[in-house]
Amino acid sequence: MTEEPRYTDNGNGTVTDHETTLIWEQQDTWQKETRWLTWDEARDYAVQMGQMKFAGFTDWRLPSLEEAISLVGGENNNKDKYGKEIFLDPIFPEGCLATFWSQDGIGQDGYIINLNTGKESLLYKSKSGRMAARLVRGTPVGLEEYQPT
Repeated sequence: MTEEPRYTDNGNGTVTDHETTLIWEQQDTWQKETRWLTWDEARDYAVQMGQMKFAGFTDWRLPSLEEAISLVGGENNNKDKYGKEIFLDPIFPEGCLATFWSQDGIGQDGYIINLNTGKESLLYKSKSGRMAARLVRGTPVGLEEYQPT
């Protein structure tokens, strides 16, 4: 009996994660638009994608910190825009930025996830820290709900 893959390419620019039941944007903003975003711009991007009904859905958002961490794979089996190995399943195309925003933060700082290291860190939201956004939709997942297999 073969094991079901964790991810499915939905053929519409999205990927379903069967472990969390979340649907992810397959490419980040760097890959789609060749641009970095501040945290505020990333939130605006999520609203715009919902208004455009990307892949037929209106509920696109930045991932929670826990959701973003769940995307970090077990091995360096993909490459970022600089050709460095990253912890991201190869169902997501090569060439993304290694860092992307979470919706979570503390005060003026927002959490980013670094796919080179698999770690999160805080960065000033509005003026610096231009990162990518990779949107998600589905029932929000918190750390207490996410149990990696």
